[in-house]
Amino acid sequence: MAPEGHLSIFLGSPFSRMAQVLVREWRLPVTEAELPSFPPAEAFFAENPLGQVPVLAIGGERLFPTLIVLERLWRMGGSPEEAYRPDAERQFLATLLGGGDALVAATYQRWAGLGPVGPNHVGFDPGARNLARFVAVLDWADEGGRIREGVTLPGVALACLLAWSGARGGPATRTSARIAEIVADLGERESFRETRPQPWLPGEEH
Repeated sequence: MAPEGHLSIFLGSPFSRMAQVLVREWRLPVTEAELPSFPPAEAFFAENPLGQVPVLAIGGERLFPTLIVLERLWRMGGSPEEAYRPDAERQFLATLLGGGDALVAATYQRWAGLGPVGPNHVGFDPGARNLARFVAVLDWADEGGRIREGVTLPGVALACLLAWSGARGGPATRTSARIAEIVADLGERESFRETRPQPWLPGEEH
């Protein structure tokens, strides 16, 4: 099958990995291209004004942010209901991705060695606040069986975020036994094994 899409990725990105997993799960006609530098060069803003990956190019379209990319891949895979129920789960998926942005922002702030440079006029630590947001999203994800077993878009997103944080020395976050089991089951799949992030800690070459 001839490629229909082109996926720009960065191997260290949990958001790229979400898309890579779906491409493999559904054997989609999508080629992947790793960007040569991180963060992406300034020229990449012409592809995505957010300067982020993944970006899915199909014909003349450039699809981003991650929510839009994942939903398009789902449609390319035949829109399996067991994987995603847009009417019921779109808010859930968008919230998980927003929580992921908060997790990444807090982690990069720490890695960059950024701390107070003057009086705190807002009265809180943005890094700590972002981590609290992610923890709250984890708690919310577990309420009422919101997170489902199997290969689902929300499950893939959550598993990729937790795996990235674990592999990169991110903050310890608690998860319920149910979420831990779902994430562990996904981690055994070939699509997850093939895209597993390389361990890295601040100060190491990467």
